[in-house]
Amino acid sequence: NFKNIFTCLSMILILGCNSVDVIEIRDNHKSTETCISLLSEFLSTFDIIKDVVTSENIFNPDKLTVLPIGAELVYLDTTFFDGDGMDVLIRFGDLGISPHGLLCKDNKYRSGGILLSLDQDYLLDKSTLKISLSTDEPFYSGDGKQMTKLTGGLKFQRIETDRIKVKCNEFKLVNQEADILMSADLDIIEVKSNTLDELDDHICVGGDIELKSGSESATFTITSPLQKQTDYNCLRFISNGQIQVDKSSTISDIIVDFDPHQDLGCDRLITITTNGKRVFTHY
Repeated sequence: NFKNIFTCLSMILILGCNSVDVIEIRDNHKSTETCISLLSEFLSTFDIIKDVVTSENIFNPDKLTVLPIGAELVYLDTTFFDGDGMDVLIRFGDLGISPHGLLCKDNKYRSGGILLSLDQDYLLDKSTLKISLSTDEPFYSGDGKQMTKLTGGLKFQRIETDRIKVKCNEFKLVNQEADILMSADLDIIEVKSNTLDELDDHICVGGDIELKSGSESATFTITSPLQKQTDYNCLRFISNGQIQVDKSSTISDIIVDFDPHQDLGCDRLITITTNGKRVFTHY
């Protein structure tokens, strides 16, 4: 119709003579929500790992705060003095019937296994922790109904007392809605509160994340650190922070805000702003 012809002529005048056509594909937010949900599952693995690997807890399961009672710790290598580090396998059991997996104290369900390999005490500077999520004993995380399968390797290196570098390459996340490969280069800052109850403790996450699914890809650039509280009621949520999303399928400017009300809410409420238009939604 006339409107479409006018739009095309306008684009030609604006872009000039160019052999490569720029096609705008409207973003319906669903793919962004799915990616954010998978990112949340990815970050939640840090919560369960951190609970186990401190020297105070690793041989004292009764002191663990997030790990459920039904989980099993299998000590494959119990000493750092043999030169090849310490290996501990966390087993959450089978998926089973719905709700799937074991309910952890952060109100997330998990099943399968996580292999932790430490070269020295995790709290020491320059310590390295390697995480292996194998296809032989697949690890799942979710709400008991929608479970995400995570496979691949993660490397955590403590750069300073309160700073950890996290890297992964082609880490795979699969659920009913998506099949994604993730590569990440992240900085995690551990912030301690001045109160005895530690309710104000939190972590801040910065860095870049690459996501690929089939022929499409997206880059997540954390423009304002993602914050996760350590309080059980909030631990599974991202309570603050912003991400700039660059997708291969669109030239739109997309910003995700995890704290639209600026109240550090313990919920899944976010806003997705596309070319200046803001939409409230949940991931």
